[in-house]
Amino acid sequence: MKKKRKASLIGLLIVAAVAVLLGYYALQRRANIQDASLVSPEDAALRYRPSITYQGENYPLKRNTSSLLLIGTDNFIDDEKQHEGLTYNFNLADFLVVLVFDHSAKTITPFQICRDTMCEVPVTSGGTQRMQVTLAHTYGSGREDSCENTRKSVEGLLFEAPINHYLAFTMDTVPYVNDLLGGITVTLEDDIPALGPNYVKGASIKLKGTEALRFVRYRDVSLLDDNLRRMAHHRLYLTSFVEAAREASADDPDLATRIYKAIEQFINTDLSVENVSSLLNNLNEYTILPTVTADGTYQPGEDFPEFIVDEASLWACVHSVFCA
Repeated sequence: MKKKRKASLIGLLIVAAVAVLLGYYALQRRANIQDASLVSPEDAALRYRPSITYQGENYPLKRNTSSLLLIGTDNFIDDEKQHEGLTYNFNLADFLVVLVFDHSAKTITPFQICRDTMCEVPVTSGGTQRMQVTLAHTYGSGREDSCENTRKSVEGLLFEAPINHYLAFTMDTVPYVNDLLGGITVTLEDDIPALGPNYVKGASIKLKGTEALRFVRYRDVSLLDDNLRRMAHHRLYLTSFVEAAREASADDPDLATRIYKAIEQFINTDLSVENVSSLLNNLNEYTILPTVTADGTYQPGEDFPEFIVDEASLWACVHSVFCA
C-alpha cells in the first residue's frame, strides 16, 4: 500500500442523505408489513436483537429504530491496477457514518466514525486483524462483500450494536449531486488557506462542482491528526446539504428520482430504493439531531496514522444512540 493515500471523501454522504434521509422511514414502514419470508434470518436478527453487552452487563436496545451505515469510498491506487480474481481491492472506506433512525421520536442521529480508528477487521484468510477501520473495505471485490466486511467491522467496534443496512458511494458523485441542488453554501468555522484566500473563518462560500469535492476532501497531510478537522468540515457540509435538499425537494418532487438515476452506477447497497421518489414527503417528519462522535487520540502507525478511540467515550455514544 502506498503510504500517502488520497484524502478521504465525505461528499459521498451528500448522495446518501438524499437516498436515505429522504426515504428510509417509508422503506422501514414498508419493511414492517412485507412478507416475513422475504426477510433473511440474518436481517431479522439485526432488527430484533434485544440488547447489547458491555462489561458483562446487558443493555436493552431502543424499540422501533433502524440503522444505516453510509460508506464513502476512495481509491488509494490507480483503478487500472484492479482486476477480477483479486481477493482484495484498493477502495478505502474513508467516510463512515451510521444513521440511527428513531421512528417513534422521528429523529435521525448521525454517528460519525473516524476512518483511522483501530479495531478488529475480518480478513480473507480467516479471523480478524487489528487495523484501521478504513481498510475493512479493501477485503473483497470492492462491492457488496466489501460493504458487508465494513459493516461487520463497524458493528464490532460499536460493541455489536446492530447495523441493519449499508449504502456505499464513490467520489464521482460529489460535484454532480452538489450542483443538482444549485450548490451548497457553508459558513466556515476555521481558516483553510490552502483552498484559497476567501476560505477564512466566518466567510460564507457557495461550493459548486469541484469546489465541493476539494472542500470535503482537504486535509493537511503534514499534521498527524488533521483528519479530525476534516471530519468537522464534513459535519458542516452535511448540515448545509440537508437544508438545501429540503428546500430543493419542496419545489421539485422528482429530485430524489433524478439524483438516484444519476448516481445509481456508483452505488452499492442492500436497500431497495424503488420508491425513493415517493418518500420526499417523509423528510420533514424527522429532526436531525447533532452528530455524535467518540473522543480519542492519534499516534503514528507503521504505515498509516492510528486513531486510538477512548472506550468510555465510545460506549457513551453507543449507549445514548442505540440503548433504551
